[in-house]
Amino acid sequence: MDIILRIKNKIRFKKARLSNYKSSLKMSQQYNQINQLLMNSVVRSKETKIAVVVHLFYEESWILIEKKLKNLSIPFDLFISIPSSNTRIINNIKKKYQLAYIYITPNKGRDVLPFVKILPIINDKGYSYVLKLHSKKSTHRVDGQEWMTNMISSLLPDKKQVLDDLLSILEKKSTGIIGPEDQYISLIVNFQANGTLMTKTLKIIYKNRKKVFNILQKNRKNYGFFAGTMFWIRLDNFKSIINYNFKLSDFELENGQIDGTFAHALERVFCLIHEINGKKIYEISPSSIKSIGYKTTNIPDWANVQIKKIN
Repeated sequence: MDIILRIKNKIRFKKARLSNYKSSLKMSQQYNQINQLLMNSVVRSKETKIAVVVHLFYEESWILIEKKLKNLSIPFDLFISIPSSNTRIINNIKKKYQLAYIYITPNKGRDVLPFVKILPIINDKGYSYVLKLHSKKSTHRVDGQEWMTNMISSLLPDKKQVLDDLLSILEKKSTGIIGPEDQYISLIVNFQANGTLMTKTLKIIYKNRKKVFNILQKNRKNYGFFAGTMFWIRLDNFKSIINYNFKLSDFELENGQIDGTFAHALERVFCLIHEINGKKIYEISPSSIKSIGYKTTNIPDWANVQIKKIN
């Protein structure tokens, strides 16, 4: 009976992989068309250094994002990815941001896949800094809406002085990633669900198995990442992600997963590459911005209980 069950599971797994591969081929064609269109249409003025990249899965979140973007008083260009089910929001966006670059994407890879696909184009066009935002309800959390609101409010503070400090920090070559307050958590959090995909990705980036093993297996308690996948970065310190050959088949089909996908692994990698390269990490709130260390004891209440005990 066990043998029959294993065979059936193996067949189901192969069918799922084949389905993912076939759908990925079709989606790859869509992304090729999107990228070609954007490459031909994006025009950056010399004074515009900032690209704001937004994935708008929940269209009702646009009200908050639009409100907070008003705090950004210097020139920026807006890039918004939208799944095909949300195209009705385009007219509302264009009322405020007539020159926004809006592109329709397949519903795969959450906010992360559209982000890594647009990065090479933004880089080629000569932008210096990126603010990554997305609509995030996190329905598995009771405070999902509040969580998103707090993150966006931190990354786009109302206080001009905090925003000025943020922009000054972005100008420094030593700056790695700037994330929202209270969201920097230990790399040990839910590591078992994401470790394999993180290891695979970092081995490709650094081509050094021993180095990756030491970081993820021996010393992971000394590192952390910003939960929520919203942050500010310098593009010149993000080259390993920009140049990474991401394939759509790397990303799982959408099935309501709350952890353990390639998108969740990359959420950690986005921060970790800056730590590995010795760049500074900052935490920003509506009232201040400060440098923080790589190691943290911040273990959120949604973390795996066993992982809490490890720390």
